[in-house]
Amino acid sequence: MSNLVLVKQTELEEVINKSGLEIQEGEQIKQSFLPFLIQLSEIQEQSNKINYENPSQLDETIARELRLKTVKIRTGASDLKDQRKKIHLLKGNLEQASYNLIAASCKLAEETFFNVEKAREIAEAKRKSELKAQREEEILPLIEFAPFVGNLGEISEEEYQKLLKYAKDQQRAKIEADRKAEADRLAKEKAEAEERERIRLENERLKKENEAKEKQLAFERQKAEELAAKEKAKADAERKLIEEKARKEKEEADRKLKEQQEQSRIEAEKAAKEKAKLEAELKAKKDAEELAAKEAQRKAEEEHKAKEKAAKAPDKEKLKTWVDSFQIPVTPSTSEGCHITTTLIEEKFKSFKQWAVTQIEGI
Repeated sequence: MSNLVLVKQTELEEVINKSGLEIQEGEQIKQSFLPFLIQLSEIQEQSNKINYENPSQLDETIARELRLKTVKIRTGASDLKDQRKKIHLLKGNLEQASYNLIAASCKLAEETFFNVEKAREIAEAKRKSELKAQREEEILPLIEFAPFVGNLGEISEEEYQKLLKYAKDQQRAKIEADRKAEADRLAKEKAEAEERERIRLENERLKKENEAKEKQLAFERQKAEELAAKEKAKADAERKLIEEKARKEKEEADRKLKEQQEQSRIEAEKAAKEKAKLEAELKAKKDAEELAAKEAQRKAEEEHKAKEKAAKAPDKEKLKTWVDSFQIPVTPSTSEGCHITTTLIEEKFKSFKQWAVTQIEGI
């Protein structure tokens, strides 16, 4: 562990220089806290006696004394700081109170002077505000007829009177239009009522005429129905005679058709049998031809394979002779453990020769 390093006097001077205070005030602060720095320097010199790496009981005692002295320095500096801050706070409060007193007096004077300076403007603004309220109250019932939407207190009396007259004229025109529309509506309703009454009377007249016509038509319909019934009875009798004759003719025709159909069926069965016989004969002939073709092809393939086999036979025999010539020397006499190994080698050799013959046969 390195030796203790505490704050230096030059560091305090650097802090004061960067504070922006006047030189005299900075020097006062420096002189106030300088004794504490001197005491810290003394503690740092005494701390050099301590063995930080392997402290003894004496080192512990020295460290305790120096720690207590350091605490006393820190608390003393804190008390000095609090006293100086209290003085600065009282000065600041006094400066703020002095400023507040002057500012309040200035604001009162400013307001008084402003009221005198702007007296005519204030009076004019008050007049326009009152005029605006008066005109708005007067023109409010006519607001839907007034096209002006600006500040009524700003326009001249002539412009306002023109606006008021225009609104009143528009209101009167609307009232007249509403009156005329109401009169037109009442006249229209009266005309519609008279038209409905005329239509009702006309409908009653037409109804009576229709009832008379309906009675006449009912009488004529009854006569027509009686005549139609007689004609229908006559027509039914004629229809029955015609239907009976048609039934007999149909039965005769059906009988002849049935006989023709039966004859046609017999002929069709005969033709079908002949056709089936012919198709069977053709199929048998076709099957025989296909069988003969397949047999010929089979024989041709067998002959081809036989020729290929015959062509390869000399080579295969040569290869077999070559494989049969493979021999291994007589096994030497060995111990029992080596005898097992040599036996396995002989068996593997025989298996190899058999495998080689199989491969030759597959050529």
